[in-house]
Amino acid sequence: MKKLLIYTFILSLTALNASELTVSDSLSINPIEEKITEIEKMALIAIENEDYDYIENVLSSGAISPRAVVNGKPLIIHAAIHDKAEMILLLASYGAMINNPICDEGKDIMEYAKENNAIHAQAQIIIIRA
Repeated sequence: MKKLLIYTFILSLTALNASELTVSDSLSINPIEEKITEIEKMALIAIENEDYDYIENVLSSGAISPRAVVNGKPLIIHAAIHDKAEMILLLASYGAMINNPICDEGKDIMEYAKENNAIHAQAQIIIIRA
């Protein structure tokens, strides 16, 4: 009976991505921590250090998407958090603002810019949206 219940429960999870969950014998679901790739780590460092050449190279080569989500936030939100207006412009030129970028918590790019007193980022976001 226990196997039947587990089998039925697992089948009901078909809408969930199996690589993101673990199902233990006690029928609990535990999300697996998302592993950040080396390119994503380097992209975050490049955003913080304003390494435009690196970001442009990985975006133009397709090694990373301009809408890539790292640590629950799109790259452009990381740029807003660090008040990197030119980086926001670069990412937006590659399509990072086609849709309003939001994080896993539901906050958008402007909310992060305001929370971090990133006035240059706020100004750049207003200009891009205009």
